Amino acid sequence: MKRSESNFVITTLAMLTLLGPLTPSAFADNIVVYGATGSVGSLIVEEALDRGHTVVGVSRNPESMQIENMNFSTAQGDVTNSDSIASTVEGADTVIIAVGGVGPGNTPEEAIAYRGANAYIAAASRLGDATPYVIQVGSGTTLNTNGVRVFETLDLEPGSFVHGLFQGHWLALEAYRHSTSFDWTVMSAAYGSIMEAGELMGRYRLGDQETLFDRNGSSLLSKEDFAVAVIDMAESHTVTGKRVAVGPPY
Repeated sequence: MKRSESNFVITTLAMLTLLGPLTPSAFADNIVVYGATGSVGSLIVEEALDRGHTVVGVSRNPESMQIENMNFSTAQGDVTNSDSIASTVEGADTVIIAVGGVGPGNTPEEAIAYRGANAYIAAASRLGDATPYVIQVGSGTTLNTNGVRVFETLDLEPGSFVHGLFQGHWLALEAYRHSTSFDWTVMSAAYGSIMEAGELMGRYRLGDQETLFDRNGSSLLSKEDFAVAVIDMAESHTVTGKRVAVGPPY
C-alpha cells in the first residue's frame, strides 16, 4: 500500500483543527499485531511494514500468516491469555489489537474484544512501566449519533452473535476506561463504514464520542485509510486514555 500525505483533523466538540503531516517517531519502531490476518488487521500490518516498522503478527496458528517481508515475523500467542500477552509483547513499542468474534454462548462477556482487553490489562499489571502502548480497534456501535449510542438504536436479540460481539466491544472500552498505569487508545470507525475496501485517500478525521460524517452526510471510510489512522496514532500517541472516532474528511 502506498501511503499518500496523511493530514488529519482532530474534532473536539464543535472545534476542528487541521494538522500538518505527521512525522514518524520511535514510538512505534516495533509493533505487535493481534488479528494480523483479519480484514482490518492485515491492512494495518501492511501499512506498518510500508513505513519500515518491525511487525510481529500474533496468532494461535502463526503458520497461517504468509507475509514475505524482512521486517515481519510471527509468534504463537493468545490475546485472551494474560500470561501469553505478557511474554509476547515485552519489548514492543506498540501493540495493536484488531480482533473480533465471540464464544459459544454469544454473550458480551465471551466476546474476544472484551476478553482481549481484560487480558491486556492483567498483563499490564505484571509488566508495569514496561507495558507497551496499546491501540484496540473498536466497534462503531460504541459511538454516538446525535448523543445516542449506536448500539441502542439497533434491534439486536440478546444471545445473538452480533449482540454479543457489539456489546463486547463496549465492555472492552469500559474496561480500558477503568484501567490505570499504561497508555491506551480505542479507535472506532462508524458502524458499517469500513466493511469493504475502498479508495485510499490518505486523509481522515479524528473525533471523540460522535460518529463522524462528511459534508454529504456519509460516514464511509476505506479500510486502508483506517489503517493509516491507526499507524499514525501508533507513531504519534496523539490521543491516549480515550476512545477516538475515525471518519472521512469533511
